[in-house]
Amino acid sequence: METLGTPSSPREDAAGEQELCISCLQPNPPGTHFCRRCGTPLTAYAATAPFESVFAEGDFWRKALRPGRGSRVRRAALGGFLLFMILAILIGWLLPR
Repeated sequence: METLGTPSSPREDAAGEQELCISCLQPNPPGTHFCRRCGTPLTAYAATAPFESVFAEGDFWRKALRPGRGSRVRRAALGGFLLFMILAILIGWLLPR
């Protein structure tokens, strides 16, 4: 007789195991590096490996620019950051060395 909260066997426990995406709560199979629905990195490997870090950075920019609540604030902040970077580059280029 089983008690509540204990799995019947390790194999049954592993078969139902799924990773939840921290962004959209989509269940993903174990070992998946990116969410199948929204593309958010699920593992440290996905965020630090050279090729996969490109996708992780793309996920950041995609979420920063997507429409929704607070999108005006995000776009204004992003525009301010880009303007600051352009001005810093221009000032560095124009200053005598």
